[in-house]
Amino acid sequence: MSAKNQRIGHLFLMIVILTWGANYGIVKSAFVDLPPVLFGAIRFTLCGLLVLLLTLKREGTISIQKQDIGKVAWVGILGIGVYQILWSVGLNLTSASNSALILSSTPLWGALYVHLVEKETVTWKQYFYMLTSLFGVTLVILKPTARLQLSLDTLPGDLLSLVAAFCAAVFLSVWSKPLLKIYSPLRLMGYCMMIGAFVLWLAVPVMAPFVAFHQVSLKSWVALVYAIFLPGIVGHVFYYGGIEKLGVTRSMVYLYFIPLWAIWVNYFWMGETIFLQQLIGGVFIFFGVHGSLRLAH
Repeated sequence: MSAKNQRIGHLFLMIVILTWGANYGIVKSAFVDLPPVLFGAIRFTLCGLLVLLLTLKREGTISIQKQDIGKVAWVGILGIGVYQILWSVGLNLTSASNSALILSSTPLWGALYVHLVEKETVTWKQYFYMLTSLFGVTLVILKPTARLQLSLDTLPGDLLSLVAAFCAAVFLSVWSKPLLKIYSPLRLMGYCMMIGAFVLWLAVPVMAPFVAFHQVSLKSWVALVYAIFLPGIVGHVFYYGGIEKLGVTRSMVYLYFIPLWAIWVNYFWMGETIFLQQLIGGVFIFFGVHGSLRLAH
């Protein structure tokens, strides 16, 4: 791996942090007018079309080998479609900061999956760091009061966000790695987005009430445009670019920096309160994830 490729990979992932970290608060603000699943369906339909058009222009083809169609389909269905349903509905039911902090456990689930399913050796130190991260997630989910009572108003959203973190780790990251040896991040992401959008459209009649689009506020349309172009296209393509140049493990390390940026964006954009307990939980998550990934090298 050349030094230039490593520098480019690190730059890509820094951009991912900035775009994905701001995504939580900005997207959540649009849910006032647009139901989460409908928002995601519109977003990824347009994202997928634009990415595939860009791929065709840059590479001259968007073909996928017949033997890889099933693999790409599963990454799109589970890594984009199911993940987006869980993430967006979860985000709507909890705070943007909670969602960002819980999603920071994504590298933990990726490490657990690789260890348990692919039968890699796991030391007691790795388990210690993983349990430390889980303790941090618990602190985030618990209501930030002195008595640490479980918050029933955000619990459903917190749990959905936790399952979404698992889907992102396994289906969007681990399962995509072999495909990135064959296809560019653009081509793979374009197909995954379109397949994920199809799943989201199937969920719209069940999960999204009727929307009068002429009554949707300008702020919500701006949030949709932002979500399409920056975290949607730039963020996803650059994340896959980071995986391609640095590998899954080193790329996942960057994910635990996202909540640090997200909390401040949510504070200024949505006026959310930052609780000391949440910050402490975030520290435990970051410490545990960092330790797990460091030992995995």
